[in-house]
Amino acid sequence: MKGLKRMIGVAIVPLAVASLAACGGEKDESAEEFPSKEIEMTIPWSPGGGSDIEGRFVAEHAAEYIGEDIVPVNVPGVGGTVGLEDLTKKDADGYNIGQIHEGLLVAHHSDVTEINYDSFEPIASMSSSDQILAVSTDMGVETLEELVEYGQNNTIQFGGTVAGIPRVWVEQMAKELDVQHNLVGYEGISEAIQALAGGHIDAAIVDYKSGIDFVKADEINFVAIGTTERIETAPDLPTFQEKGYDITMGINRGYVAPEGTPEEIVEQLEKALEETSKDEDYVEAVQNAGSSVNFMGTEEYKEYLDKQDKIISDVIEEVAAE
Repeated sequence: MKGLKRMIGVAIVPLAVASLAACGGEKDESAEEFPSKEIEMTIPWSPGGGSDIEGRFVAEHAAEYIGEDIVPVNVPGVGGTVGLEDLTKKDADGYNIGQIHEGLLVAHHSDVTEINYDSFEPIASMSSSDQILAVSTDMGVETLEELVEYGQNNTIQFGGTVAGIPRVWVEQMAKELDVQHNLVGYEGISEAIQALAGGHIDAAIVDYKSGIDFVKADEINFVAIGTTERIETAPDLPTFQEKGYDITMGINRGYVAPEGTPEEIVEQLEKALEETSKDEDYVEAVQNAGSSVNFMGTEEYKEYLDKQDKIISDVIEEVAAE
């Protein structure tokens, strides 16, 4: 745990600070013409994980409301920071947006990257993804009680993104469950869950969509979910809280633009995402993926990120001090 602040760093590029915003109260001409070509969406994770799936849902359905195609581009690396650092260098003209979640805040406070959520112009948050503790069937563990018993006599090998939010969850969970643990680093949930299904690690924190096919194939077991109540898609899966543990886990996936993107363009993007959040086909797709629509507009999303930043900063400082 003391190694949390001593992670491998990456080259940090200067933030793009050139602004196309209008001066003197005059409306920006580029905003009046926006959009006139396709928009590129940076997804800073590998294909196949929950973030990638959600991003592609947004891109597909939001195109109708913004009036141009939105093209997802996966740029994985170092806990999602490579793609987002690249996004800070792109033109702040509305044609470049990207997906973030709480993992960026963890990476920033873990000294992995200098950028944070306030290195961008937040647009909106679109969905919440409930997180589930899954174990390899090779362990012979089917319940949370059995996992706790195992972890009090053996070291549980968790898999997850060392520079991301899974690190915080694993540390909090291990402390609450009072189990011995080690974290094996993987670049995103898709890599971690493949390792879990192959029996190379014992446990990982996954979302429903990423894990359910592996459960059906009898390669992993879901043992508990980090919600306050059981979810409709997995009604037999108990929560940590009903088992007596004060553990909740979830991801809010949102979208940002490079710093300096004109306010009028951010407002247009926000409006398109709000309309998308009400689209029945989008809502159904998100729910079928085991997540839920949780729209937060620009101002509400900024406030949410401000609060999460303080919470995550405090947790990482506490873990690093142990």
